[in-house]
Parts: sequence; C-alpha cells; structure tokens
Amino acid sequence: MKALVVGANGLLGQNLLRAAPRGWELSGCGIEEAPLAPGLPADRWTRVDLSDLDAAERAVREADADVVFNAAAMTAVDACESEPERCARVNRDAVRAMARAAKRLVHLSTDYVFDGRNGPYSEDDEPNPLSVYGRVKLESERAVFEESPDHLVVRTMLLYGTGRGLRPSFVDWVRANLEAGRRIPVVGDQVGNPTLASDLAVSLWALVLAGKSGLWHCSGTERCSRLEWARRVAARTGLDASLIDEVRTEDLRQPAKRPPESGFRLDRISAVAGVRLRGLDEQMDAYFEEKKNVRD
Repeated sequence: MKALVVGANGLLGQNLLRAAPRGWELSGCGIEEAPLAPGLPADRWTRVDLSDLDAAERAVREADADVVFNAAAMTAVDACESEPERCARVNRDAVRAMARAAKRLVHLSTDYVFDGRNGPYSEDDEPNPLSVYGRVKLESERAVFEESPDHLVVRTMLLYGTGRGLRPSFVDWVRANLEAGRRIPVVGDQVGNPTLASDLAVSLWALVLAGKSGLWHCSGTERCSRLEWARRVAARTGLDASLIDEVRTEDLRQPAKRPPESGFRLDRISAVAGVRLRGLDEQMDAYFEEKKNVRD
C-alpha cells in the first residue's frame, strides 16, 4: 500500500510519516526542496507549490497512492484576510485539484468553520465561519465531497507537537518566556481543545485503516481556554504563572475574527478502533517526552 503526504515537512506531515503503519510505502511533497523527516528518501520527495494547481494535481496523480493526506494549508489566518485570493487558491482550489486526482483523500479542516457562539460542536452542527480562512476551509470541505463521497475531511484545532525545522509551539512559547522571566499576554476568552499532532496522526491512520469516509471531528478530549493552557504549562514546568497576564481577544486587534466558544464533541470518532484521544496533561507528558527524542 502506498501513501502520499502533502505538506510532509510540516507539523502534522512529519507526525503522519512517523505514525505510519508497517508495510506502507511513503512519499511526500511540499514547497521545500528536500524532506526534513528522517527515513523519507530524496527519491520519494516532490517539490510542489500548491498555488500551481496543475502541479498539485499532477503530483497526486503521478504518486498513484492508495491514500493521500493533505496536511498542507495557508494557516496564517490574519494573512488570509489580507490575501483572500491566495488563501482561496491554496486552501480550496488546490484541494479540489488533489481531490480530483486522488483515489482517496484525507483533507484537514478546522474549527474556524464555526462562529464559536455555542461550542463544543458535533459534525452535524451548522457551520458559520467568521473569517476568510474559515469560509475558504468550509468551501474546501464541500469541494472534496463534490469530487468523491469516499474522501475524508477531518476537522481539528489548536495543534501543537514536535518535528524538525518547525516554529516554536504555543507550549514552547509559554515556557521560553516564563523561563526568561518575561510577562506574556494570553487570551482568556478563546476556548477549544488542544490537540497533540502525534495523537492526531495516529487517529488519522486509524480512520484510513478502518475504511472510513465522510466528515469527522478529531482533537484532544479536554476543552479549555488558552489562558488555562498557559497556566497548565507553567504548573507542568515549575515556572511562575503570575507572569501570565489575561487579555481579551478584542485587546489584540487581530484582523481575522476567532471563534471564541469553540471545541469539538468527539462521540463519533471515539467509537473508531485505534484512535488516540487524550486530555491535556497526558498530552503534555507525551509532548515533553517527544521533545527529548525528536531533534528540532
């Protein structure tokens, strides 16, 4: 069996490669010149810019994989507000092109398809995105299923984890600042489910191995604010939580609106064998253990 990971050098992409079951032949593609993940040889790497729709479709078609994971996206939600055409091309149009070419696509989406007024949300709840990013991701979901009902769309949120060449995670940012004795502002009015990338990767593979299709929600099991998360990081690392200042979303004056009361209901995916859904403390224990073994 063959699998292609699009965006294989990103956080989720690297974790998907690490979590792959034995016996799968893996290949990857991304905008970079070479793979970052150990164990992925250069001859199984294709450089692809997803803004080139023909190239995106061709890379998927030529890979001839049994399953394609799309772990690539323009995720800078504020940049999406100022560059809506680029956002639409990468996050929707390229996705449609890949869905057209793939035998089976696993496409990652987001809780930003909801307005965050009455979370947590199930797969049956009606989306109402507040931002360009959320609207385009919702359109990408619909594009995937228009190409084939056998594809999968998996919404997730607040992703963090380990890998090579990645930006510091929220956990790293909190820890580094507190270790340096710097005060940090953290929003107390945005709620969601923190999700460890290695757990999400295991769960995505479980959905594939179980032959699932359709729309799924997958995240950590614990719903909390970013402020509570930051305080838990401080407690976990023995650092001074009094350096964390609570702010409100409106204080940050961000261009893109965020869904405040978000979060997922996980009843559906909890019934799938092999998924890994954990609370925040258990996730962070695993995260810090991963940090010892995965070189940045």
